[in-house]
Amino acid sequence: MGINRRAFLAITAGLFISEPIYCRTLDRDSRFLTCERDRSGQYYANLSNTTGETIYRWLLPARGHGISVDCNTGIAAIFSRRPGSYVWVVDLNSGEVLWKIDAPAGYHFYGHGMFTPDGEYLLCTENHFESGKGVIGVYQTNQKYQRISEIQTQGIGPHEIKLLNDQTTIVVANGGILTHPDLPRIKLNLDEMRPNLSYLDFNSGRLIEKVEPPGNLHQLSIRHIDVADDNTVAIAMQYQGRSDQLPPLIALHRRNSELQLLRAPEKIQQRLRNYCGSIVFSRDCQSFAVSSPRGGLVTYWSIQGDYLGYHEQSDACGVGQSGNGFMVSDGTGGLTQIDKTLTLSDTIKLTERSWDNHLIVINT
Repeated sequence: MGINRRAFLAITAGLFISEPIYCRTLDRDSRFLTCERDRSGQYYANLSNTTGETIYRWLLPARGHGISVDCNTGIAAIFSRRPGSYVWVVDLNSGEVLWKIDAPAGYHFYGHGMFTPDGEYLLCTENHFESGKGVIGVYQTNQKYQRISEIQTQGIGPHEIKLLNDQTTIVVANGGILTHPDLPRIKLNLDEMRPNLSYLDFNSGRLIEKVEPPGNLHQLSIRHIDVADDNTVAIAMQYQGRSDQLPPLIALHRRNSELQLLRAPEKIQQRLRNYCGSIVFSRDCQSFAVSSPRGGLVTYWSIQGDYLGYHEQSDACGVGQSGNGFMVSDGTGGLTQIDKTLTLSDTIKLTERSWDNHLIVINT
């Protein structure tokens, strides 16, 4: 049973804590998959149990970013950070690297993707860098991940993609930022940005709906998203405008409506430093968590858009579902469990690790 708004506010009032508790009592029945950097600067993908013990570790050719898992087969795709040149496909049961996908000529990867529910296709966000058009590359899994088609995302800089519960509608976070592999990490069009959230029909590629931030917030880059059971889309954004401006960085969207922009209390809004990272709904979809690595905190919200609270965690970015709560990883090697009442319960710290931006918790 979900916790209603009144109960949430009563539970969370005064209970978020800022000092982590270091212990090793996280849920042992789960594993988590994330990317990492070690002390020597090498990049890996890492499958661990929640006590921090590595199960499999894959040395990557460059920094990784997003991850998708086909839960039917235990196969995972690890996506390179934009402008990326690779996607690796690995078997979480055997540890085998099954396939290495190179970006097609004239394209680079944008850091995210997903398996279709039947496992037949892997969808990758990509940039055709000569035209600047964002696309979703469609790769057929049973044909050695051959790229068989592409879908226009109706925007520039597609980043995270998700599927609605009809299993045919793709929702795309078009960040609006133009990049080119010859100029890594350089943002080429900040003055002309037009980010949007687009809904596409997977079968036809047809645009179903598109929504943009208000015109005065055209530099509000839509980056990461998650979808609730009722198709509510939660959105985490990064502002590319002046640092002295503090626009909303979190939003909700429901089909055939405008963006519902959300603001935290002013002191928390300032601490977000115009940058939000990962976003994920709880398992019951009654709340969602949004990380801010630059602010060193994670905020919590109800599906109606109510601000519920926060917890402190230095360089926290990766957020995943864990039980009825959340798991949060950070760049200092911390891994924190947030229980169903949205209070910090347990943390471990692995100082030799620096967890990267995203994680997926896999229940065994």
